Amino acid sequence: MSDVVAVKTHQPCDKCESSDALAVYNDGHTYCFSCNTYGETREDYVQPLRKQQPKPDTPWSSRNISKAVQDLYEVTASDLRVVFPYFDNDGMRIAAKIRLQGKEFKTEGDFKNSVLFGSQTLGKDVGVSSDTLIVTEGEADALAAFQMVNGVSPDAQTYSKGRHSSKIVHVMSIRSGQASAERDFKSNLELLEKFNRVFICFDSEPEARQNAERCARLLRPGKAYIVELEHKDACEYTAKGLQSEFLARMKNTQCYTPAGIRNAATDFNGLWSEQNLRSMPFPFPQLQSKTLGTRAREIVTWAAGTGVGKSSLLRELQHYYLKTTDQSIGIIALEESVDRTRRGILAVEANDRLHLNEVFEKYSREQIREYFDNTLGTGRVFIYDHFGSLEMDDLLDRVRYMVQGLDCQVIFIDHLSILVSGLEVVDERKAIDRTMTLLRQVTEETGCCIHLVTHLRRLSSDRSHEEGMEVNLGHLRGSHGISQISDSVISLERNTQSDDPVECNTTTLRVLKCRYTGDVGTADRLLYDKSSGRMDVVTTEEF
Repeated sequence: MSDVVAVKTHQPCDKCESSDALAVYNDGHTYCFSCNTYGETREDYVQPLRKQQPKPDTPWSSRNISKAVQDLYEVTASDLRVVFPYFDNDGMRIAAKIRLQGKEFKTEGDFKNSVLFGSQTLGKDVGVSSDTLIVTEGEADALAAFQMVNGVSPDAQTYSKGRHSSKIVHVMSIRSGQASAERDFKSNLELLEKFNRVFICFDSEPEARQNAERCARLLRPGKAYIVELEHKDACEYTAKGLQSEFLARMKNTQCYTPAGIRNAATDFNGLWSEQNLRSMPFPFPQLQSKTLGTRAREIVTWAAGTGVGKSSLLRELQHYYLKTTDQSIGIIALEESVDRTRRGILAVEANDRLHLNEVFEKYSREQIREYFDNTLGTGRVFIYDHFGSLEMDDLLDRVRYMVQGLDCQVIFIDHLSILVSGLEVVDERKAIDRTMTLLRQVTEETGCCIHLVTHLRRLSSDRSHEEGMEVNLGHLRGSHGISQISDSVISLERNTQSDDPVECNTTTLRVLKCRYTGDVGTADRLLYDKSSGRMDVVTTEEF
């Protein structure tokens, strides 16, 4: 039942120094809509308001929730006091929300690090679980919904897994009411995505529908169902003995489909939306001039031969985005370890080759800490530790989680050939087409930008790409799927076999495709400095 509401809004936040973004809730916790953080109890605000605004209460026993269901969820309840336990991702009890008479709430323990209420029931031997999950707005509603959908009698004293032949439908609840529902869905996205169907069963108020839709959009298309209740909430159905009516509501719920077809004459102001106006620039001036940067929902493919410097260039980009934007970035580097990736970003910050052990050990911990704090320590870099697992569906789920759960708007994937190896497709061309299509779906679903590395096919001519041969779209490995689906394709050309120390360390960037501007051709030249490990733009005169 949704009893947690904001009792004071537009308050100052002492964490981000916002003057009016903090809200105080009647269970004692605070939430800042500017820095998206939960805070400690503010009893100096809550207690006076509780006294000023007494609320009518309903005895707990009137909800007709069985002892069997209460025990399954480890809830202790009486008309005077109800304790809802909260657990962490490992199934350890770390907090509780306590409901007192007068609809007063308080929390105990590490509440801000707890997961959805009722998550611990997944680990209990209650029978065969279905692929369906119900998420309610309050803890009491979760108990009521579980009781009704699983056919538990209100008089049941114990729960028997052998009592029902059908599979068990699990029910959980968000933690602090619909106002923070979207945040709870983001924080628990991996858990929610394990189910094929997620029924969002919030209260019947109009605001609840809006918040339910925001939550539904976080889930993979075809997974979310928004339940429309006639009565206020699930508890009212158990209180009135309306189990069959509740089940009918569940049965008649259609899969959520966002409004995707619009009249082009509507939403004139949308022409000025952030998506249409904002681009993330490149640090290379000529490349920036030809492409005008990157945008949401774009795939930028970087193509080059072996050892030409793709990974070094990506680290320059990663470091540039960290230093010049407020965006979080996700990195999926399938050919190297997490620590190798982390050291690579530190190396750019230090202007030295910290990825080499012989160089890294020359620096003090204090120096490394400074570089760390300026880059990785910002908390805006998330790296996929793949542990050798390259299953495509698993990897794409991680990408979705990085974007939707961790707010990463830029994803780096290095490289396409390893992604393709995770598909059970014998024909490499079909595998590449399939992979590019899946990546395009992810960008459209989530709004992220993907930087993707790909290799080039071997040529039949005497000269190779490692000898500086000019790249064209026909050299991309596999079929035309890469060039067709990518929004931009940029090649790196370098003669790594040259005896000239400048030529063998100079990479030419060439725009092979840019759907946004249509401008193609040679862009910047980047000189790799062996002493610093950096790639610096050189002018024509310098070259």
